[in-house]
Amino acid sequence: MHPELLLFSPLLFAPADPPSGSSVAGASGASASLVCPADMKLVTGTHYNQVQRWCLRYERGQCWDFHAGLVALENTATPVSVCMDRFEWPNREGAMPPVMMRFGEAEDECRAVGKRLCTEYEWELACEGSETRPFPYGWSHEERACNNHKPYKPYSQRALSSSDAAVREKETKRLYQAEPSGSYAKCESPFGVMDLVGNVEEWVKTSRPEWPHASSLKGGYWSKAWTGCRGTNDSHGPMFRFYEIGFRCCADPRGS
Repeated sequence: MHPELLLFSPLLFAPADPPSGSSVAGASGASASLVCPADMKLVTGTHYNQVQRWCLRYERGQCWDFHAGLVALENTATPVSVCMDRFEWPNREGAMPPVMMRFGEAEDECRAVGKRLCTEYEWELACEGSETRPFPYGWSHEERACNNHKPYKPYSQRALSSSDAAVREKETKRLYQAEPSGSYAKCESPFGVMDLVGNVEEWVKTSRPEWPHASSLKGGYWSKAWTGCRGTNDSHGPMFRFYEIGFRCCADPRGS
């Protein structure tokens, strides 16, 4: 067990607001009157910038098993109410998520259908649910629960960066190991959002001011087995594209 994951000074141990897997929250109050389109899920609750959990199994530089329900919620608390696409773009069950998408291109696609990119905080709350779970399906890593167990394939940066679209597409096709959206039934968050972990890595709008770019990446991809709900890839600016990057869209909910 890793000592940094065992010692903490908690400020809160209570869960956030109850989750909802439907388009209208079942809880009383303001969230009960919010409505999302049929192909989106309502995500409501409180996001905490800092979360600490008790690690029970630490291997290969990662924690794979956490003490269920023991969470320290710290630092900035941000209320969230958002409609989120249930599936990765193009938000159709069974569709293959496209990759090699730049941040600006993802923004344009969402804008064209009256939506926007999700924020980092919205994405994390949608994945964790009100219990602030480390994985969308629970407290312990489950192999093959999500599409993040595929073997890693070395890539050619020269081919991916080629000015010839045919060369880029050939290399991308060789590397591509995503599955049709919704193929992994267990890879469903408490709010009913699918494939937040694994499949394709997703562009989000940065929420944390310490990150260097307005663009961030969440969720890992098909060859990143340790991926969970936390952990942001903040290394790439808006013009970056890669063979495993896609996105999903969000929108502000409507009153009923």
